[in-house]
Order: sequence, then C-alpha cells, then structure tokens
Amino acid sequence: MTRAGFVAIIGAPNAGKSTLTNRLVGAKVSIVTQKVQTTRFPVRGVAMAGESQIVLVDTPGIFAPRRRLDRAMVRSAWGGAEEADTIVHLVDAQAELAAAEPGAKAADRRAAADVASIIEGLKGAGKQAILAINKIDGLKRDRLLGLAQKLFDTGVYTEVFMISAADGSGVDDIMGTEVMQCVLDF
Repeated sequence: MTRAGFVAIIGAPNAGKSTLTNRLVGAKVSIVTQKVQTTRFPVRGVAMAGESQIVLVDTPGIFAPRRRLDRAMVRSAWGGAEEADTIVHLVDAQAELAAAEPGAKAADRRAAADVASIIEGLKGAGKQAILAINKIDGLKRDRLLGLAQKLFDTGVYTEVFMISAADGSGVDDIMGTEVMQCVLDF
C-alpha cells in the first residue's frame, strides 16, 4: 500500500529551506544560494520513506514585505503552509542568537523579527509545526538549548530538532517523527 502526504517547509529568508528540501529529497530540486528570495514560488520535491511518499514544499521566505512582488511571495509561502498536512518551521540559529547580542547586524535583527512574525502567523491560523533549528554548527549547546526552549514555549511547536541542513546532521531524525508518520498515515 502506498501512502502520501504534504509537508511545507517555512521560515525566514536564508534559513536553509531549500538546502533542507534538497537534503530530504536526496537530489537537487531547489536552487541554493546566499542571495535572499531566490525561491519565488513553492518548489515541490518527493522524498521516499519505505512505500510512502512525502511531498516536500519548499516555500519562499516569510518576511515583512515592502513591494508587490514581496507580498505575492509571502502569500505564496503561507498558501503552501495552509495546504500542507504538516509544517516544518526552519529557524537559522546563528541569526536568531546573534540578534539578541548588542550591536547585532541589521540582517540578524530582521531574521529574528521574521521568526517572531511566523510564530504569530502560526498562532493566528491555529497551526502547529515541527521546529527545526538549523545552522547549529559551532554554536554552544547551552545557547542552543536556551533558544529551543524559548521558541518551544511559544506553544506552536509539537517537536524540536537541531539540525545542520548543509552537512545533514540531525536531518534524518525529522523524517522519523511521529508527526511525519501521521502524514504518511493520511
């Protein structure tokens, strides 16, 4: 028996959504670059788990839009999340932690504001998500645990994973989650 389900990967620009999608699919289906807003419309890739298929939806970054194109991309990202059976919210740990430091870069402050906006959007929509804290390389464990606790305490996450989409650390754990298995039982 073959089963299938949809999983949307959402997050701020440059959180690593396309890298995670490619890693989970096992092939390059989405462009990966340092340039923000490279993904302008949802990109779908299929990951196999036994006889089941998970359709991963790599969405554009969710941020405070200023222009018409920006608004369209953000609407598209939220639309991908609305249609999904499960949502994975990917957070850039390095940017989130740097934003809390004195003299933080404007880009890190924007990324943290985007994360807060996504959390509010999930709350407003009454949605639950899996939290994937990305780019954990070189960060101290206690700082990561503090960040995980702070985000989990918002009440919108069912599970938390610390990963490095670039090198694959922790990524396989996401596919084995109870929530992902519920998608496959759909």
